Amino acid sequence: MKSLLLEQNKNISISPVEDTQYVYVLPGVSTEPTNLELNFEKEGVTCEIIVLGKMHEGQSVELTTISRHLVPNTSCVTNYYVALEDGSSSNYVGKIIIAKKAFQTNSYLNNKTLVIGEGTKNITRPILEIEADDVKASHGATTGRVRGDDIYYLTSRGLTKKEAEELVVEGFFESMVEKIETGDVREKARAGVKS
Repeated sequence: MKSLLLEQNKNISISPVEDTQYVYVLPGVSTEPTNLELNFEKEGVTCEIIVLGKMHEGQSVELTTISRHLVPNTSCVTNYYVALEDGSSSNYVGKIIIAKKAFQTNSYLNNKTLVIGEGTKNITRPILEIEADDVKASHGATTGRVRGDDIYYLTSRGLTKKEAEELVVEGFFESMVEKIETGDVREKARAGVKS
C-alpha cells in the first residue's frame, strides 16, 4: 500500500482508485472547519486515513472525516490522533456512510486523544449511516492524560518536566507514525507532530 501526505486544505475530496494510506498532519491554527472525504467508487479498494496533530496552548482544530462507501467490497480505517496542551481544543466528527448497494464494506473509526495540559476541550462525534446489509462498521474513542508517574520516572532520570512530556507525546504519536508505509511520508509526519 502506498502512502500519500495530503496538503493542508480546508476541503479535501478524493475518489481512491487503488489501495492507499492518506496521511494528514493538522495545522496548529485553523480558523475554518476542515473536511477530508474519501468517496469509494471502485470495488475492492482498501484505504487508511491517518490524521495526526498536536495543538499547542490556545490552538484549536475542527475536522470532519467522511468515508463514503458507494460500491461493494471496500474498506477504510480512519485514525485520528491528537494531543492537547493547555487551553487547546479538538472538535472531531467522523462519518462512515455506507450506501444501499455497498455490501461487504468494512469501515472503522479510531479516535485517540492525549491531554497534556489544563483547560482543554475535546469533542468527538462518530456518525454511522448504514443502508446496506452484510457490512462491518464500528468506532472507538479514548481520551487520556499524561500520567504523573511517567513524568516522575522520566524526570528522575534527568529530564526536565517539559522534556519528559515531549517524550511521552512522541511515543503516543509514534505508535501510529511507525505504521506509515512510505519512508519519506513517515518522516514528514513525524516532523509535523514534533513542532
